[in-house]
Amino acid sequence: MSKRVPTIGSRAAALSQRALLAVGQRLPYRARLTFASGLMRAAVAGSAKLRGRVDANLRLVLPALSTHERLALRSAMADNFGRTFAEILGNADFHNQGFWLAPESGPGVDAIVAAASLGTGAVLVTGHFGQWEAGRAWMRSQDIVCAGIYRPVRDPELNAVYVENLEFGGTPIFRRDRRGVRGVVGHVARGGIVAILTDQYRRDAATLDFIGQPAPTALLPAELALKFHVPLIPIYGIRQPDGLHVQVVVEAPIPRGTAEDMMQDVNDSLAARVREHPGQYYWLHRRWLKTIAP
Repeated sequence: MSKRVPTIGSRAAALSQRALLAVGQRLPYRARLTFASGLMRAAVAGSAKLRGRVDANLRLVLPALSTHERLALRSAMADNFGRTFAEILGNADFHNQGFWLAPESGPGVDAIVAAASLGTGAVLVTGHFGQWEAGRAWMRSQDIVCAGIYRPVRDPELNAVYVENLEFGGTPIFRRDRRGVRGVVGHVARGGIVAILTDQYRRDAATLDFIGQPAPTALLPAELALKFHVPLIPIYGIRQPDGLHVQVVVEAPIPRGTAEDMMQDVNDSLAARVREHPGQYYWLHRRWLKTIAP
C-alpha cells in the first residue's frame, strides 16, 4: 500500500494543532479555551474548503437559515469545537476542575449505575455535539469505568497526546478499525461499558434519517445491545452559555426493537439535541449522502 502524501491542507491542520498543543497547554485553563476558540474560528473562516463544507451541510438540513444565521452557526460551531479540542487535550484539568455538571437522576442514569455495579454492561451513544467527553468525566467521578472508541489524529506526536488524554477519561480506548471493533465486542461481552460516537459516515452502513436527510449509520451499537442484552443509552454534554461549564444529560434507554429501528431512535435523539443547540454540532462532518464528494 502506498503511503499517503500529506497535502498542504493537512500540513496546515497539523501545524495549527501543534500550535494549540504548544501554546495552549502553557496558558491558564480559561485562557486556553479562549485561545483554542479563536484559533479554530480563524481556521474555519480562513479556509474556503471548510466554509464550503459547513455551508453545504447547513443548506441541506437547515435550508431556511439566512446567510447571517449560517455565518453565526459556523462561528459558534468553531468556538465549541476549539474549546472541546482543548478540553480533551487537557482532559485532567477538565475532569479535576469540575467544569462538567452531573446529570439529573432518571432511568438512563439508573441504568448506567446498575450496569456498573452489577457488571452487566451497557452501550452509550452520543455524537460530535457539545462536549462529548463530558459524560465519561461524570462517570469517572462516580468510579464508573467507561471505554471509548477513537479515530487517530494524522500527526503522530499529536495522536500520542490525544490518546493519552482519552485514556485519562477511562480505559480501554479502542481504535476505530476492525481490530478495535473486535475489542469493543469483547469488552461488552465481558460486562463492560463503552461510549460510541454514532454520527460518523460509513459507506457500508445502513442509510437512516438524520435531521431529515439520508445518512449512513452504523448499526453496531444497537447490535451490541441486542446481542448481549444490555441497555442502549444516549448521553450528551451540552456546553453552557459561559463557554466553560458542560451539562451532562443522560436520556432513557432506547426501546428494544430491530437494530435499524433502535439506531433510528438514536439518530432522532441526537437530531433533537442539534435542533435545540445547532451551534454545538460539528457541521464540518461529511455526514449526509448529498454532501459526500464522489
